[in-house]
Amino acid sequence: MKIFILNPPIYSKKKSIMNVRPRQPLSLAYITSLLLKKSYEVNLFDANVMGYKTDRTIKEIEDYHPDILILTSTPIDRWECPNSHIDSIFEIINKSRINPTILTGSHGSLTPDWIFKKCSVQYIVRCEPEMTVLNLIEALVKKEDIKKIRGISYKIGSKVINNEDAARIENLDNLPLPAYHLLPMNKYRYGFPELSPPFTIMLTSRGCPFNCIFCLKVMSKGKYITRSSENVIKEIEYLIDNFKIKSIFFQDWEFTINKERVKKICDLILKKNLRIIWGCNARANDLSYELVEKMKKAGCVRVNIGFESGSQKILDNINKGIKVGDLENAVEICRKNNINIGMYAMLNLPGENKETIKETVDFFAQNKIESMTLNLAIPYFGTPLFERLKTANKKTNFNWDNIEEYAGKIDVEQSPRAARLYYRHFKFKNKFGFFYFFHPGFCKWAIRFIKNKIKKYIKK
Repeated sequence: MKIFILNPPIYSKKKSIMNVRPRQPLSLAYITSLLLKKSYEVNLFDANVMGYKTDRTIKEIEDYHPDILILTSTPIDRWECPNSHIDSIFEIINKSRINPTILTGSHGSLTPDWIFKKCSVQYIVRCEPEMTVLNLIEALVKKEDIKKIRGISYKIGSKVINNEDAARIENLDNLPLPAYHLLPMNKYRYGFPELSPPFTIMLTSRGCPFNCIFCLKVMSKGKYITRSSENVIKEIEYLIDNFKIKSIFFQDWEFTINKERVKKICDLILKKNLRIIWGCNARANDLSYELVEKMKKAGCVRVNIGFESGSQKILDNINKGIKVGDLENAVEICRKNNINIGMYAMLNLPGENKETIKETVDFFAQNKIESMTLNLAIPYFGTPLFERLKTANKKTNFNWDNIEEYAGKIDVEQSPRAARLYYRHFKFKNKFGFFYFFHPGFCKWAIRFIKNKIKKYIKK
């Protein structure tokens, strides 16, 4: 039984707000390891990081002559914020014509009917994919009844069948280490210079116990589940010994929720003298000086924080569960420990108006946060934000082709375009004064902005 596992190139004529990143497709690498333990012949291929387009990717598949094709619409680092437009995936499935083809990822987990309309895929694996894929493969090989396989969708005639949801993986330590050895590890990058190659991402927990209205949690529904500190260290040692890894980004949605576990990981890194530098995602109110100081000693150089907004009104509206003061405290703690701060922030969240935008700009100025790009929140299916969109637009047929058109347009007083204008106006007014449009610094920015717009127009 030959199985081709593909991290596909994700693109479309219609550009998504989210970018595809050159990071390891860990969920596919976990699936590969599970199948290798069962003695299947497996080829794990990352067409995304190789820069392959669909035609070349399809040739790779055809040359391997697989019995089964497995691919994903959402690599693990994009589970919570997938690309909406995935035409390249449909093209690969339809042109390669491997039967069976199995698709994992957020899109099929949320909207299997839509996926089946778009392509000739035979099976969709919903939510956390690793054990479900293994169970499905075993059933197909043994020709067992797939009605018993939880967590899959398929068609009988024209009818879509959605089996009962699969249970979460309760003990993540039981998963084998990802099949890093089948990936081109020298090609992966983080995107910021402090985490230099050889680089990898790791996942030490799944899920999040908090309930921000915009967050897509379908791939790790319910519980927040962690790996043991010892198991995390085992993987770090393997990565250093086999791939000379120098930097790691822990791709957990919120790495610092279990503070005692983080402290133990740090203690073990120091005890074993593991020479790595690393970064993580964290909630602002999870960061104490004691914790961050220990993280710094253990090699932490970057913490990405979900700021979202500098307005308390907006933070409350999105059910963030933090205060503006928590954000200010997190900035101060990280700076005192010489840790770089990355920020996730959004514009035109529900309740946004001219005043709240000014509060956000003032917050950035007061805390000396210079470089800041504010994204628009996409109302992903299955989120409270999407439910608000549905309530306001009862007659609209929402799907992945049109969902991004509503980003930044839910319960706000201004359009996303006007919100960006307000943001820039307040930003330049803070930086250059009331008559900023005469300031040389603003003029230089305006020239660069116009040039970039012209370049994008020419490319189109």
